[in-house]
Amino acid sequence: MRLALLGFGNVGRAFAKLLVGRGQLPFKVTAVLTARHGWWVDANGIDLRRALQLERLPSLGPPPAIAQLPADVLVELTTLDPRTGQPAFDHMIEALRSRKHVVTANKGPIALHYDELRKAAWIARREIRFEATLSDCLPVFNLRRAALPLTEIRAVRGIVSSTTNHILSAAARGVAFADALAEAQRMVIAEADPSNDLEGWDAAVKATILANLLMDAEITPDDVHRQAIDDAAAAEAARVARDGGRLRPLITIERRPARAHAHHLDPTEVRASFGPQRLDPLDPLYAVDGLSMALELDTDLAGRIVVQLHDPHVEQVAYAVLTDLLDIAGWDG
Repeated sequence: MRLALLGFGNVGRAFAKLLVGRGQLPFKVTAVLTARHGWWVDANGIDLRRALQLERLPSLGPPPAIAQLPADVLVELTTLDPRTGQPAFDHMIEALRSRKHVVTANKGPIALHYDELRKAAWIARREIRFEATLSDCLPVFNLRRAALPLTEIRAVRGIVSSTTNHILSAAARGVAFADALAEAQRMVIAEADPSNDLEGWDAAVKATILANLLMDAEITPDDVHRQAIDDAAAAEAARVARDGGRLRPLITIERRPARAHAHHLDPTEVRASFGPQRLDPLDPLYAVDGLSMALELDTDLAGRIVVQLHDPHVEQVAYAVLTDLLDIAGWDG
């Protein structure tokens, strides 16, 4: 199966290294396109070892159109725009309309344009997969497909940002906010511009995806109430820790009765929020420390399920991309 990589930053390079290290996988990369470091297209397959050594890819100037790439799957790994989902959405639509599968780690288009993407995939009889959009390789959508096909998910609660969880965990140990953020950036967990994480936009996009895809909501990131993770939150984390609690950056999604209006009452309105919340020792998310992430799903048939990913790094995002590709390829090992 021929892959076109759109984006060759931290995740793209980690994914390339994963392919290089696993020589028996049923894939070859035939295109790598970047916004600032050139592009490389070879229908016979690109030498990924060489690509990883280059500061600039061999070709400069405007790259070929996505529809013209010699590929079966577009792997979309460009930077998140939480307000528009662009230009990633246009990339995905073009790929689907040219009968390419799409695998992405980009949250924006899934949060903002999933219905359009799903329709385009259905028309083209192609797949769109996005396990890496939420919490690295924490199982969410594949868990839903495999283990929870008949359940109603009534509420979701979780820690979905390594950056903000790291900052609040470090603050609880007395580390200054700025120092904790700088450490996350050195570990390539936080972006050079961390505003999407700190202002809650990244978490709001993830909450939107979870609400819409798991709970049949129709919300956007603007509908998610956000509280920033800042110096004040770090100070509160230190105070809460002295009292035996933990301050965690939680998303909360729940169904509850909406306010009655003159002619309308929606009994299953889904509401979502993100912000620092105090947890006590008996809470299942209390011990999810540092870079770790977790989700709690409250269901009607399967009860309450908690899944956790311990101390992930960029390699785990790359692995989630790979698992989606293996599923599309029907690989059984």
